[in-house]
Amino acid sequence: MSSRAIGYTLLCFLSVGNLLGVGPPAQTVREAPRKEFSSAYKTALRLLAQKKPGEALAEIDRGLERSPTDSSLHNLRGLALSDLGRLPEAEVSFRNVIRLQPKAAIGYGNLAALFEEMGRSEEAVAFFREAVKREPTNPEFLVRIGSNLAALARYSEAAPYLEKAWAARPRDFRTGYEYARILLELKMTVETAKVLRSLTPPSDPALAARFHALSARVAEERGDNAAALRSYRRAYQLDPEFVGPYIRFTQITLAGGDLKEIEKLPRPPSHLSTNQHFALGLLFASHGASRQAVTHFEAVLRQEPENYEAGYNLTLAYRGVGQTEQAIAFLRKKIEREPSAELVNLLASIEEEAGNQLEAVRYFQRAVEMDPHNEQYNFDLGAEYLTHFTLDPALEVFRVGTQRFPKSARQYLGLGIVHFALRQYADAARAFLTALEIDPSSPGASSAWYSLGPSLSPIEWEHFIPGLKHLAETHPAKAEAQFCYGATLLRVGLALGKGEWLDESESGLTAAVRLKPGLAEAHLELGALFAARKQEEKALQEFLEAIRLDPNSVTGHYRLGQTYRNLGRLELAQEALSRYAQLTRSRNERVTRSRQAVRQFIISESEPKSAPIVRPAGEIPR
Repeated sequence: MSSRAIGYTLLCFLSVGNLLGVGPPAQTVREAPRKEFSSAYKTALRLLAQKKPGEALAEIDRGLERSPTDSSLHNLRGLALSDLGRLPEAEVSFRNVIRLQPKAAIGYGNLAALFEEMGRSEEAVAFFREAVKREPTNPEFLVRIGSNLAALARYSEAAPYLEKAWAARPRDFRTGYEYARILLELKMTVETAKVLRSLTPPSDPALAARFHALSARVAEERGDNAAALRSYRRAYQLDPEFVGPYIRFTQITLAGGDLKEIEKLPRPPSHLSTNQHFALGLLFASHGASRQAVTHFEAVLRQEPENYEAGYNLTLAYRGVGQTEQAIAFLRKKIEREPSAELVNLLASIEEEAGNQLEAVRYFQRAVEMDPHNEQYNFDLGAEYLTHFTLDPALEVFRVGTQRFPKSARQYLGLGIVHFALRQYADAARAFLTALEIDPSSPGASSAWYSLGPSLSPIEWEHFIPGLKHLAETHPAKAEAQFCYGATLLRVGLALGKGEWLDESESGLTAAVRLKPGLAEAHLELGALFAARKQEEKALQEFLEAIRLDPNSVTGHYRLGQTYRNLGRLELAQEALSRYAQLTRSRNERVTRSRQAVRQFIISESEPKSAPIVRPAGEIPR
């Protein structure tokens, strides 16, 4: 029920209702000392009932010329002015009622209702409280105080008023509904359900819809999403323009992740606002329902053709449903009207997906030119060159990137990957170590460091040990830092015959698997350490765990086979070594290592380009 409708209910309740004998006791309306209402009052009242407020106002004004202190006429004047939308003038009339009858509730109640209609809840509460002082048991005043306090989110204050009103009118729908609503806000779910069970949904579809929506919220609080969905669906069936139930029904359905159920969602309300369309579009997009997202973002653009966020997200939604060419065409037109580096960079990524590599490079370059201080754009351009092994331009892009963004680990990681692909392994190692120093928990930098393997000689590796030791000591809780230090110590210690380094290596590798049990490479290196010490059973357990975590580990299967053979388990050894041979045949060693490193780098370090823009307020306006 709208605030205006409720306000009109109260205004009539305090005036027309008294004459019909259905309102509060007769003493509620305290008139000037006379035995009956004036003829002007009766005529004006009849005209108001006939929805002729203009004619009623003219009759009232004539009556006030004769009786300027007639409080009943001032009260009717406030009603007529309110119906005409002349609210400031209505306020003056109700204040006149208060001035003329300060001990009666009617002026305070009607002025409070007017303030409620105007959205001035604080003042409404104050004047309803004045009305209650004069009529302490009037349930209408109590309900109205409670509902206005609720509008101010002062639920604890509202509860006692509504509890008292509910005690006076235990079967009244509106009183029970408002009381239940407050109880739910106070997390009193059991009490809320008890009040709702005692209510009968009214015949009015809009009011019944609100009853079912509130029942759905109770079900949600209890964790019963199936019951919540049934109630939200019923609420929406009763009132197809009630946005709230549709939104919650949609949110719960999407959270369930069942694509078939998503396809069965009812049509949305026909009069959604721009913000509601946009927020629903984001909701669908974030759950992978791109087709539905397209519908809402297109609706936003019909209402606001230049809405930037809607255009950006519509492009992502087009891509999500496979309409790549439509996404490209839309973006190109938008960029012509509203060029921005963000849109250009997005267009570049979609051109790349469509196989238009030259166009992709051109747009990635343009994005960097438009905003050279954006790290993401620089990275995307470098990654684009790397993807197609255009290594010299990639090297230059990442070299510039490390200068412009010296705190970006992935710029150094990209630089190292290019050096690696060019077989400039010492340069790659320096770049990877810098990336680790910037971000000691970077899985990409750790994996890249480990991938260097035998590419450097033991003497070259030894140069990096002081820096790795400092990294491990500075970040004792970072598994990647401990792993890189421990693995390098093991590699160099075994190669140079420095057995005294193995204990420290074991300490680093053990810390790595403790901090990150899923780090397959750390288990592999621990196995190698135990194997070097002839602790075959311990080595076996580590190799088995490494393969469990990474079933396609070539080195893991080889070392497992060797360990089984050392333990005399020849059948298992043959099985593991056969798997090793199979994995080895499936790749071209050197080229695949480079390409796999590049691919993994781009996948792990790129920010998801399909993430929707969510700059507006997160909640969906209802």
